Amino acid sequence: MEQFQEVFEAKALFVFDLEFIGDVRKLGSCLIWEIAVYCVHTQKWFEMVIDPDPTMQTFPPPPIPEIPQLTRNFLTEHNAVTWDVVFPKFCEWVEAQRQGLLPIFISHNTFRADKPILELEGRRYSMHMPLNWFFFDSLHFSRRVIRNTNGNYSLNGLHEQIFGTKIENAHRARYDVVACIDILQNLTNDQWTLQGPIYPVYTTALRTIRWIGQKAEQLLYEANVRSVEQLYMLIMQNARKTNIPIESVVLQTLHTILNNRLPKDNVKNIAAQLTSTQNCMYCHIFMEPVALRCVSPNPR
Repeated sequence: MEQFQEVFEAKALFVFDLEFIGDVRKLGSCLIWEIAVYCVHTQKWFEMVIDPDPTMQTFPPPPIPEIPQLTRNFLTEHNAVTWDVVFPKFCEWVEAQRQGLLPIFISHNTFRADKPILELEGRRYSMHMPLNWFFFDSLHFSRRVIRNTNGNYSLNGLHEQIFGTKIENAHRARYDVVACIDILQNLTNDQWTLQGPIYPVYTTALRTIRWIGQKAEQLLYEANVRSVEQLYMLIMQNARKTNIPIESVVLQTLHTILNNRLPKDNVKNIAAQLTSTQNCMYCHIFMEPVALRCVSPNPR
């Protein structure tokens, strides 16, 4: 993790959105059916409809009624192809658009949804994402710079507060990207002067841990803890030095890192989340074991 405002390397910003079936709280159920990406630098679009699983003729109902029901007819009408066909084209397009600049992908709630789902689809098809890709969450940025009186920081909620209207055709990828662009331009006076963490691909954002908010994430950053994986490494290193219970190791590690700069109850809540008996150490966020499969009709 790095701070957007502290990375002085020239950046190419890509605002994107994924539409997928499944419930993001059960990551393994999520399958992408549409992607839209806009390059701020070149003002070009990448859009494709994706066949999430050619063996499926019917698809599960969406988790909320506002999301359109995916059908096999829709996929056929839009010449949908599988992710192993889409992803190489996407990577080639990104490489052409970024023109040597550092690519940063922006979406709303990306650290809990779009970023891990992109990584998951790559795992399903044994395809690696470029290691120089970074991600920025417009949800966290919005919470930082604007006060929403009703606490609704969803894309639709912000759009309605700022512009007085709901998003047209919400939960179609291109329209959600346009809404995100409009919101960010409004919040930055068209300057794209963003603030907040950017995380590289294949690292887990600290704020995916419940009870870690902006302040706790910043304190961990200042202590050179830049991802969930790095936090676990510190815990494991400390665990090797003692025979005390894991709950005590986690709590001691957090106290040492945070150095009394966070309320004690907050620290205890973070520790309790990390050591919950309901999940393994890694599954405390939203992750779960994923059965990998490739049903692509396209031999590689």
